[in-house]
Amino acid sequence: MTIEWSEAFSEDVAEIMHYLDYQYCSRSQKEKFYRRLAKVEMRLAIFPLMGVVLDDPKYQREYRKVRMGTAYLIFYEVFLEEAKVVLHRILTQAQRYDILIREEEMNYTYDE
Repeated sequence: MTIEWSEAFSEDVAEIMHYLDYQYCSRSQKEKFYRRLAKVEMRLAIFPLMGVVLDDPKYQREYRKVRMGTAYLIFYEVFLEEAKVVLHRILTQAQRYDILIREEEMNYTYDE
């Protein structure tokens, strides 16, 4: 399985890095974040169906979520025929994912 990041996932990671900079976190804390992310990606490449399916009737696609450490949830979608996993969002557990995952299109935009 290959792992792909959506544009929104990339923006979420950049936002987390910005937050860590704002909190004056050390370089080692940022590296720890990336190591944890790499570990989740490695597990998803081997066991793509390991995450919990979002049980919400408003989603047509089968989104899954997996925990990264104690602070983050990663939302993703598995494409078995294409042998790929698309990471859609990485959010803190306190955020409301139901309003942040937009199913209409995989290209997330923030224009209002």
